[in-house]
Amino acid sequence: MSNTNWVYPHFDYEPEKPLFLCILSNTDTGKIPGISAAGATPELTDYTPSADAELVELNKIITIPEVPNSPEGATTPATITRAALTLSGIHSLFITSGLRKKPAVPYVDVGGSGGRDIRFEHAVPNVDEIVTRSEILGRKIASLSDCVFIGESIAGGTTTAMAVMQALGYPGTVSSSLHDNPMELKQEVIDQAMKRCGASVGSMKSDPIKVITELGDPMIPCALGLLKGLKDTKVVLAGGTQMAAVLCVADALGVDGDISIATTKYVVEDKSASFREIVEEIGRPWYMVDLGLEKSTMPPIKCYAEGSAKEGVGAGGAALAASLRGIKQQQIVEETDHVLMTVELPKYSQKPIR
Repeated sequence: MSNTNWVYPHFDYEPEKPLFLCILSNTDTGKIPGISAAGATPELTDYTPSADAELVELNKIITIPEVPNSPEGATTPATITRAALTLSGIHSLFITSGLRKKPAVPYVDVGGSGGRDIRFEHAVPNVDEIVTRSEILGRKIASLSDCVFIGESIAGGTTTAMAVMQALGYPGTVSSSLHDNPMELKQEVIDQAMKRCGASVGSMKSDPIKVITELGDPMIPCALGLLKGLKDTKVVLAGGTQMAAVLCVADALGVDGDISIATTKYVVEDKSASFREIVEEIGRPWYMVDLGLEKSTMPPIKCYAEGSAKEGVGAGGAALAASLRGIKQQQIVEETDHVLMTVELPKYSQKPIR
């Protein structure tokens, strides 16, 4: 089935048993005011990944009283991921790595504790343990699927991603869930973190594990371990500049495999970020998915096409996976609207969705 109309370039493989994974993590770096839009307030960012998982799995939110949305009014990209997986019938599996508030749906836990504020202390304790457990999990998953899509939900993850890329010496800036990317704030945070651990641009290229320990977040070692375990399976990293940082770490460590990356048009066209440059420097294939959300009838979804939220919860990769099952762009738009209109909230919440 052709997927050339809204996925570029053509993805020339039709998986028999595709599987969508999503890593759920926390970092205190995401609680710095103004740095992330993944949660109405910094305090709620600990709950956002679990709410995303519940929405994707059940079209119902249990952990918090409302659909996660940004201060700008964009709804969580989990609505897009839910739409893509529902339409295509592709199964999902959630993996928690350093997640404080666990979701009310089944998940696999690779351990780790919540990521710390990179300005003040080591970011991720026990990186090696997370990588090892995730590699074991990856090997198990390899026996179940011939093409694995890996997404993430971690508020504040673009800042830690940029810190990791800079310490490894890769080019580029990261995207943002906010319409106006708070790049100066992100760079201030990174400069402070680098000063704390005595790093400079490119100075830690020879020790990627130390980079994650000092400047990363718990999603990165989990994704890295999965890539190692899935080395004989086709893998698509489903995400923007955060997953590009995973590619940088994998590249620095010499991790092999059939690895590509897929994200939304909104990330690729984000002038404040350099998604293409990062991925092309590493030499991995990349795919751009045009979700067509300007055609949505729901303002919290339509604003994706205007530069809010852009990507997350593997939305771009999930939509790519759906396209391989013959799903069309317009179906994604209509189903995403339907998801937002029908999502069930806890009984104690009376907040209208619109």
